[in-house]
Amino acid sequence: MNGRTAPTLLSVSALRESGDAVAHPWAWRFYVPLSVAVALSVASGYEGRVRVICFGDVIAEYGQFNSFVLIRTDPAIDATLVPSRPQYVGSEAAQRNMRTYMPRTYSRLVEDYDLILTSDTDCSVFTTEWVDWLARAVTDDGLGLLWLGSIQSQSFTGCQGTTLAEVLPCQPGEDLDVTGSFSVRIVDGKEPLMVLLPWQNAPPLARVNSQVARQGSSLWAKAYWVKEYPLMTYWKMGKGAALCFAGKFPGGVMPWAQDWAFFPEAVIYLAYRTAGRALPRDVLLFRQLVGEFIDYEGRKSMAASAIAFVEQFGGRTDTLYRQLDDVANRKAAADAAYLSADYEASLAIMDEAKADQLAVMEMAMKAKDSVLLWVYITEWCAITATIMVTSSAVWGLMIKRRLYREAGSSRLPRM
Repeated sequence: MNGRTAPTLLSVSALRESGDAVAHPWAWRFYVPLSVAVALSVASGYEGRVRVICFGDVIAEYGQFNSFVLIRTDPAIDATLVPSRPQYVGSEAAQRNMRTYMPRTYSRLVEDYDLILTSDTDCSVFTTEWVDWLARAVTDDGLGLLWLGSIQSQSFTGCQGTTLAEVLPCQPGEDLDVTGSFSVRIVDGKEPLMVLLPWQNAPPLARVNSQVARQGSSLWAKAYWVKEYPLMTYWKMGKGAALCFAGKFPGGVMPWAQDWAFFPEAVIYLAYRTAGRALPRDVLLFRQLVGEFIDYEGRKSMAASAIAFVEQFGGRTDTLYRQLDDVANRKAAADAAYLSADYEASLAIMDEAKADQLAVMEMAMKAKDSVLLWVYITEWCAITATIMVTSSAVWGLMIKRRLYREAGSSRLPRM
């Protein structure tokens, strides 16, 4: 994935500059699928997607500060999530998920993935064979290993003493998990990951795992509060590489998720750097683009919900689905430009996709209002009919009864 020149998506730029897409909007129906095919073929020769298998506390309840949720919004990352932290999902579910998603053979592991990502992984869910597979995948077949959180913890079984732990560029410290207010101190000012993102401006971390950098590893950053602890360590191990980030997920990095604008980019950059994918140099442009990808998923969910509502009441949705297909094609074109490292073109296409999404949402809301109008009319007719029937019954019982003489007593007189 390294050492290749990043191509540009010339078809996107050329069409935009020529103005043909504006003059002939119908051209998008032919252009977008074609540009996707061309760009994907080019991107596959450049870097393609980083295929990641994620272990540990992979749960949706973390919300927007779940690192796994964030990396899945990146078109360059294809993530397979394996919820395997017994503390959160239960021992039975953790074992079931491991049996379901862990590759059946070592060859499938190294053929299907580029990066192994763990987040506070409880190593009790791994068999001895699986542990050896993960270690060999790094040293012998060049996979990356991104280790988030604890190597050894007080709250779950760590991987210390295994072949997998030997691949990591650090080892557990005496304090294990430490709670406090940890500021970031840059150690290696020449490392691109440290230079491109404003780590030192991030809010203090709430919790870190005490770690000690191994001899021969690169210490990129430290976490400081009363004492200093290695925060990011890295080294090349055999044909692959391993990166340890000692911040604890989710609670330890919650201040970053809530108050640091670059948190999504930080998680994505950590994955890129470990997998050997080139880091985007224009961080502000990249941040804007990542925000568009995240917002796109939110708007997509809202539009799908509105269309599903219309369908439930028998409304016509064929036009809406065609519009969604057009939006999906534009998103695919943006993904293709993104994969070929043409971030400006990708952002421009995402802007157009956003406008189309908003138009679809507006159409869906109008369709919903139209459906609800007939619902209201139907309800009005039903209520009106009920009132008329009730009024007729009341008239017959209370008013019309005066036409009839009351019956006399049928009791026999006393003797």
